[in-house]
Amino acid sequence: MRKVLLSTLLVVASLSRSFAYTVVTVKDSISVNTHWTCDKQYLLKGYVYVTAGATLTIDPGCIIKGDKDTKGALIIERDAKIMANGTASQPIVFTSNQDAGSRTYGDWGGVIVCGRSTVNWNAGEAQVEGGPRSFYGGTNTHDNSGVLQYVRIEFGGIAFSPNNEVNGLTLCGVGDGTSINHVQVSYSGDDGIEWFGGTVNAKYLVSFRTWDDDFDNDVSYSGMNQFCAIIRDNVADLSGSKAFESDSYLSGSYSGLPVDINKITRPVYSNVTAIGPVVNPGATTTDPNFVAGAHFRRGSSISVLNSVFAGWPCGVLIDESSASYGSTVANIASGGLQFRNNIICGTSNTGGFNKDIVFVKDGARSLTPTGANADTTATGTDWSVLAGGSNLGPQSFLRNPAYGNKTYPTEQSSVLLGNPFNLTNPNLVPNSTSPIVFLTSHFNSWGAGVNDNFNPLLPLSYDTTSPSTYNVPGVPPNFTTSKANDPFFTVVNYIGAFAGTGATSDNWMKGWCEFNPNDAAYDTICYVAPPVDTSGIEAVAQVKSNTAPSKVFPNPSNGNATITFELVAATKVNITLMDMTGKLVKEIASNKYGSGTHSVTFNAADLTNGVYMIAINAANKQEVIKFSVVR
Repeated sequence: MRKVLLSTLLVVASLSRSFAYTVVTVKDSISVNTHWTCDKQYLLKGYVYVTAGATLTIDPGCIIKGDKDTKGALIIERDAKIMANGTASQPIVFTSNQDAGSRTYGDWGGVIVCGRSTVNWNAGEAQVEGGPRSFYGGTNTHDNSGVLQYVRIEFGGIAFSPNNEVNGLTLCGVGDGTSINHVQVSYSGDDGIEWFGGTVNAKYLVSFRTWDDDFDNDVSYSGMNQFCAIIRDNVADLSGSKAFESDSYLSGSYSGLPVDINKITRPVYSNVTAIGPVVNPGATTTDPNFVAGAHFRRGSSISVLNSVFAGWPCGVLIDESSASYGSTVANIASGGLQFRNNIICGTSNTGGFNKDIVFVKDGARSLTPTGANADTTATGTDWSVLAGGSNLGPQSFLRNPAYGNKTYPTEQSSVLLGNPFNLTNPNLVPNSTSPIVFLTSHFNSWGAGVNDNFNPLLPLSYDTTSPSTYNVPGVPPNFTTSKANDPFFTVVNYIGAFAGTGATSDNWMKGWCEFNPNDAAYDTICYVAPPVDTSGIEAVAQVKSNTAPSKVFPNPSNGNATITFELVAATKVNITLMDMTGKLVKEIASNKYGSGTHSVTFNAADLTNGVYMIAINAANKQEVIKFSVVR
């Protein structure tokens, strides 16, 4: 086996820059421990293999480019490792070698990691799709292929032919000894991330403007993933594009007809925010190749929990397999496939029927929900038979109160994320009146206007003995189910990928992610991410009423009231009082304040009885607090 072949080229920087840097061209195989430093750039030509026994270590801020002409790709083979430990301020960047403004989907081949964890191929292993020589699969569920941390992968992924693709990031039989967190895949020419079997877990994943599916899993992948963001534009693949596509069984794999959960695809995803292309549910301009937020088929037993799907032509597509494979619906009946505590909103309404959930049968039909709904009914006779008579149909499955799912007509009118459809500066953090972080109905025994607030800074509490103890948002998460109670999952008090406390850290994509990679300047060494703007409200500490100084929530008053808020940096603050319809009642303050805690007192004596909202706006952040007047 050949050792790494390196050719070095000195690139003279433009006259406007004061440095030059070295480009190291990498071909063929890396068969000895190798260290890539951020004072150089690395160009991948053709398939570059890190072979068994070798470790590739990549420094923070390192820029690695894939050659477009040779479709460069990096493949970590079985028993090799990649140690890509980027940081929030210096992520590791894999990108195209094309000039800024000329980069596009599929410029290069992406990153492939192969391990010895379990798969359900009949042979016990398989060769990687798309042409690489490498094999994956085995019996070691704890196999360790290294680390991917604070890594961006841009413009990779090539669909050579149907079912013969290289993705932005391809994880083949990767074991849970591998560490993956804070990875963004952008403009992939095929799927964003595809898991072929394996047991690897991950947190903080971003799929941005992918061509085909965002998260694709099959052949018995069984890992866990939490805090994932998906953002789509209006570009879809002919094969049918989805946020999730999940299969258990393929040609050449275990069929699933005998019941054996050890060979079934059964990953768990929690706290996902998946933003589709349908900004206006009544519009007809969405690419017809878009299919669904989630497509579960070919006997999959995937579970998606505590998540948000906004702006998809179809919310969930349950696809019953042909007689050749195990039953997807039977997995629902057994509790193996769970879809719970999720929001679906903004589903396309151009087809004349409800597409929050669609059921099809007799094999995988990728584009069915964009044109027909013949197999989905309110009661679902076919569904009931497949589920052993234990289920009344797909609508009942989605809307079963015990499962905690909620549906809304649009994102903009009900779910209220910050700015989710903005493709250059997306904000998926819920606004302060979103049901993710706001109690939309009071506990009835307390009366209207009493404890309508949810405090996102405090844990969930279902204690209804008093208004001061009850703390539950409109759509709460659930981490007590059989799929969500694993110690891997961070127990949080919100669904979706982002908290809504008002802290800068709520948007964990800030800084290390890049949402305009086509124009990003990579003619540099030791890449440093732009600084994060930390100005604005960090948290609204409390609102104190002179008549009830000991209470934070609720806050009835008939005289002066004091608003207390905290800033992490100097900024202008506007405070307004509105009625419950959103109509302005009065402006309370409009001044610049320094960092620290501030108090503003206003007179409520001229207000009529009722419930109001106090809005505190600073540096594009907003906090809203309910305020009651009682005489």
